[in-house]
Amino acid sequence: MPARLGQHFLIDAHARDRIASCAAVEKGRRVLEIGPGRGMLTRALLSSGAEVTAVEMDERLAEALQKEFSGASRLRLLRADFLALDLAELGSAAGGPFRIAANLPYSVASPILQKILPWPLWDEAILMFQKEVALRVAAEPGTADYGILTLSAWLYAEAEILFDVGPRSFSPPPKVDSSVVRLVRRAEPKLSPARQPAFFRLAKAAFGQRRKMAQTPIAQAFHIAKDEAARTLESCGFSASCRAQDIPPEAYALLAGKFAILEGEAAAKGLKEP
Repeated sequence: MPARLGQHFLIDAHARDRIASCAAVEKGRRVLEIGPGRGMLTRALLSSGAEVTAVEMDERLAEALQKEFSGASRLRLLRADFLALDLAELGSAAGGPFRIAANLPYSVASPILQKILPWPLWDEAILMFQKEVALRVAAEPGTADYGILTLSAWLYAEAEILFDVGPRSFSPPPKVDSSVVRLVRRAEPKLSPARQPAFFRLAKAAFGQRRKMAQTPIAQAFHIAKDEAARTLESCGFSASCRAQDIPPEAYALLAGKFAILEGEAAAKGLKEP
């Protein structure tokens, strides 16, 4: 695996077995493994009787996996960069949704998660991240880890940290701890695709200046007066001096709609003025 991907290969059988157990894979279950590396988790998934689709971008690793598992009829190995992959190629929903299990490369873990979240063909994911990323995925409002990654995950799934994995469980050992996260996909996203741009614009504005009172960057992002932004926050039960981390996900969803309406009204008013 190229060094730029920050891949650390799992070598701890106990940690591997805990991940496989949390995935709760039964015989015949479709499982997607992203970045199988040297096949440590792949072996456990196949032993459970799962139908495994593994996506590996490194040619040498993929070739070694192909040789090792040449007799495994339940393994489908794709030599591809997951971030460049058309997920429609992984199959239709006719065979049921995928369970996802993966030890994600540190440097591309967040982009991979962002690609997975809106994809409809999965129901649950057991993913290993660098611990600081895992904390951001499953953070609670009011904490230092709470931010845009938290909100992205909340839109599509319920997230919880299951357990930590130390550096000695990997080769080469990383300088930080890792954490395994369970994501359970919602039947429907919290917001429709049409409403999400305003939601993320609001979140990026607020968290982009998280040490400031949220009213200022929000007013700038939606081209409205600061006092109007403050009144809207207060109408939803928030102080005008609140900061980005003080606003829970549900409130971001509500406020995004309100600020988008105010922006439209301000624009219309501007067009009518001589």
